[in-house]
Amino acid sequence: MKMTEAERASDDHVSSPDKFPKAWPTIKVALAADASPEQWDLAIQNCLDTRFRLRYFDPIEGIDRSRKLKGEGFLILTIQCSVVEFLASLRRGWNYRQGAEWGVDYEYGGSKRLFVEFLCQNPPFSDWFPAEASARVFYGDIRCGLVHEAQTKDGWIVKAGRSRYALIDFETKVVNRDAFGDAIKAYLIDYRHALRGDYGLQEAFKRKFDNLYSHAALAPGFANGS
Repeated sequence: MKMTEAERASDDHVSSPDKFPKAWPTIKVALAADASPEQWDLAIQNCLDTRFRLRYFDPIEGIDRSRKLKGEGFLILTIQCSVVEFLASLRRGWNYRQGAEWGVDYEYGGSKRLFVEFLCQNPPFSDWFPAEASARVFYGDIRCGLVHEAQTKDGWIVKAGRSRYALIDFETKVVNRDAFGDAIKAYLIDYRHALRGDYGLQEAFKRKFDNLYSHAALAPGFANGS
């Protein structure tokens, strides 16, 4: 029996664990033909899981293995802040463009509001940032300090050790990069579960990966799916 285009797309989707970006059009066809939780699981595996593992989690683990506690925490937390902004924009299906007006055409031109609202509105981060004021402190003194100054501001210290420190302590000004990484992974578990049946999140996911695909297509390694 001849396979339909959707069936071929789904079969191709299943056969390779690392299809994005090259196979994104094929993945979209499969999702259009079958928006079941199982098909969305495959999309997540192909587009999100591999991306995070190769670009973020594996490199973080490589840095962390030294366990010298002589500055690697700054680099790890900087990467984690990058992950948080991606997750925040992914949840909305928005894309960054310098100078863009907030929310117009699914774009944003500044990350502060996006970052702060994400921390306050989504568990497990919202357990630690119950008010926007606390999230703004993290954004300004930690995220922006690390990204723009290569250090934290206002006396904040980056620590490691899940059993020794909370994720963040506003009195002692300590942020625990191990606990922060655990929070990212816990969020991803919840997000993955929600994505399987939430139409709004699904449409946001497709908008975001459409944009990533459009930029990846300009890269020299695109033909190889790299």
